[in-house]
Amino acid sequence: MQTYEDTAVKVVYGVNELSLDLGGKSIRGIWKMLEQVLNLPRETTVRVNGQIVADDHVVHSGDEIDFLKPAGVKGLAA
Repeated sequence: MQTYEDTAVKVVYGVNELSLDLGGKSIRGIWKMLEQVLNLPRETTVRVNGQIVADDHVVHSGDEIDFLKPAGVKGLAA
């Protein structure tokens, strides 16, 4: 039986840092789950463990996902 600790993934976007049960999911699926919660723009670059990855990349337990804000984006648009 898998536990939360087995599938926990760290997600970082700006000042937001979450630990979520995302092991085995693709970046595309994770983005769809978090786009409204974190206000993620579609053009966000994604790094997993420091490496830029494609939307079909599957994350594993213990990975760290960084959603990078596009240059010049400081937060909520006016």
